[in-house]
Amino acid sequence: MRRLFTAALGLALALSACDVVKVERTPRQFYTQREPARVDPQNDASELRARIRNFADELAHGNRGRALTALNPSEDVLVIGALEGDGVARIGVRGLAAALDSAGITVPSVARTPDLRVQVVSRETAGWFSAPIQFIQLGSPAPAQWLRVSGVYAAQQGEWRLVEVHFSRPWTPPADSTAADSARRDSARGDSSRRTGPSSPGEG
Repeated sequence: MRRLFTAALGLALALSACDVVKVERTPRQFYTQREPARVDPQNDASELRARIRNFADELAHGNRGRALTALNPSEDVLVIGALEGDGVARIGVRGLAAALDSAGITVPSVARTPDLRVQVVSRETAGWFSAPIQFIQLGSPAPAQWLRVSGVYAAQQGEWRLVEVHFSRPWTPPADSTAADSARRDSARGDSSRRTGPSSPGEG
């Protein structure tokens, strides 16, 4: 017993002689200041925005293949559009290519996306975009062409794939529609005056 007591006392004295180590918290500046819930959707939105702009640029230069690559469509992408009077829905990459061919964009031209809107949901599983694209013809006084494009992207196997896209052209009235409407109104007033005619003196 005396030996055990002596050994325990020696161990206690040895521990008391050791320096007390205090663990400090790591300063916040050594951590990566990153909020995944906010940063990741922003990065994804930037990628989708770049894809739409690249698509517009390639389409303006007549590079249909590169325009398709920029959109990165899924194999069964749903294509809806009313291009040059064609409102038929198409399925797949070939359908998307046919829709682009029917768009009738004059090349070469310069593409602008003045109101491109992109949004990615918080869980980064889907995103949507909307963009009226303006095509300004080079070396031509012709008015610019407009094409409105909107669509839905889905995260598939670690990349963004286009699963639905809609094309449409902004409606613009014919250049002579105002004059035609005015002529019809003038004609209608003339017909009304001829039917009623001035009253004769004997009519009361």
